[in-house]
Amino acid sequence: MPITYTKKDVAKKTAEKLGQKIFQVEEIVDGMFTVLREMMSGDESNIRIEVRNFGVFEVKPTKAKPRARNPRTNQEIFVPARKKTHFKPGKLLREVLKQPLK
Repeated sequence: MPITYTKKDVAKKTAEKLGQKIFQVEEIVDGMFTVLREMMSGDESNIRIEVRNFGVFEVKPTKAKPRARNPRTNQEIFVPARKKTHFKPGKLLREVLKQPLK
């Protein structure tokens, strides 16, 4: 079972690292995620948010699929074009993730 971290956990760890009060850091963390969400849900079809030493968040358009199939019913359906998200880890994070499991 994976460990799940919430926005509150991020704020708590950030407050500890910076030696700040958690209620102040919660506002900042909440604001940051709100801004990222607004940027990613904008009208543009290609969006790239680069966070140095962490990674890149991208929003890319997908093509419409006029002849897709529902695997349960085998019925042909139309899937409209939409946006999809992608995260690519930065160099430092990628190096940490490449380490063998203990």
